[in-house]
Amino acid sequence: MYRLAAISGLFLLLGNLAFAAQDRRTSLDEAVSDAREHYNGKVLSAETRRHNGHETHNVRVLTDDGRVRRYRVDADAERPPGRNSRKRR
Repeated sequence: MYRLAAISGLFLLLGNLAFAAQDRRTSLDEAVSDAREHYNGKVLSAETRRHNGHETHNVRVLTDDGRVRRYRVDADAERPPGRNSRKRR
């Protein structure tokens, strides 16, 4: 009986860890907000692309000086607390 309870507890713990890991992913909305802050411009487009099972958020921003900048964010990366900037260009 003790083994069954221990195994059940282990599965419950692993399930909770997997669920928590999903919450730490960077959302497309967060990537758009970060790009807008970083380049201080107007967002032209934003999309999430999947390549070989890996997701990347791609945001295009029109800057005040008329340049179009690309901003890429690894969707699977945890967003550091208090940090808005991500991989640029």
